[in-house]
Amino acid sequence: MAIALTLQPTADGLYSGYLPVKFTAKEVTNSPAYLEFDLKTSAGASITGVPTYRATSIGGEYFFDASNYLKSILDVRSSQGLSTTAIEELTDSYGKFEVVVSDPINGLTDLTSNEFYAFANIDGLRYLNDETANDGINRKGLLYSSEISSGYYAPKFRGEYDRVILFPQMNGLAAPHINLATYTENRPNTGSTISQNLRLDTSPYVDKLISVPLNNSFIVSNFSVFGGGFISSINSFKLTRAFSTNAMFYYKEDRCNINEFVFVNKYGVKENIKFQSYDYERLRTKGDEFVAGGFNANGNTNFFNTSADTELINQETVERYQIKGQMLPSIHKETLKDFITSPKQGVVVDGEIRSIIVNGGNFKIVEKSRGVEFGFTYRMSQKKLSFR
Repeated sequence: MAIALTLQPTADGLYSGYLPVKFTAKEVTNSPAYLEFDLKTSAGASITGVPTYRATSIGGEYFFDASNYLKSILDVRSSQGLSTTAIEELTDSYGKFEVVVSDPINGLTDLTSNEFYAFANIDGLRYLNDETANDGINRKGLLYSSEISSGYYAPKFRGEYDRVILFPQMNGLAAPHINLATYTENRPNTGSTISQNLRLDTSPYVDKLISVPLNNSFIVSNFSVFGGGFISSINSFKLTRAFSTNAMFYYKEDRCNINEFVFVNKYGVKENIKFQSYDYERLRTKGDEFVAGGFNANGNTNFFNTSADTELINQETVERYQIKGQMLPSIHKETLKDFITSPKQGVVVDGEIRSIIVNGGNFKIVEKSRGVEFGFTYRMSQKKLSFR
């Protein structure tokens, strides 16, 4: 009897690589002591650093959880997804895979599983009854950390690293695309008058996880006006994807004292968030003391030398900052949670992202009648250079 898979991912299914991706095999005729499971790319290629898993028989069945390997393959800390000039395929954050099951003891024909997609996706507590990535990709459509309220994500103020992450899919013969409705007012709403409807064809990226920049330069160069014509000025806009009505408003930034941050959200992709706050900066320094030279009895004109000079060596300086007193609408609560628990964060300084560490501890996200009150401190992840 050939090897049989009694449990495996659905064909072309969408799964979280951080939650169980389970396989169960049987081979009842020979009842071998073990079967081997090999995780490969959907093209059948071996993956560097991923060994063969040998599963021993448990009651005549052989079990394999691919997530143990997928977590080591998917890399959310890479620099992918930060381009401001081009669409990027996020190959570090997802992939298409298959599993080959073999019986090296009896030399039976190998069995190849269904092909499936795996994503670096930690989607809240939904894994208690859902180990797939369907919630983010299919229900929400756009991989923002915000939850959806009445069909809308928590709005964002436009920044230097605005982007949308999505996994375009065909819907029958209809090609996937991104819709962008522009407005002249700074903070539009559902009743605002649309200036233009723009569209970006994403059919070249079907079944690929992509990051699309949303700055004016990229929009003007890559989007087209629905019905023809030229793109006029873009103050603010509403973003949707094809086959979904869920929408994100991007407001024109009209505030002062703004700090923009970039972080890895629960879908394993880059997202930005902006806070309005004065700069509260602290420097923490430490070093070792040493005695420089020897004692010199000759003082200067107005004082005598009493000992040799003590100087500092091996100095370390850490820059610390504080964001105080944020009051945001309650719909931003999930984004705030994602930001402070992110494995990697950065702050935008002069157009570039500097890596930071949000200081750990207890965070208060206080929900009041006016919204959510929030604050945090952070430090630069790199220490300042010092003289020897």
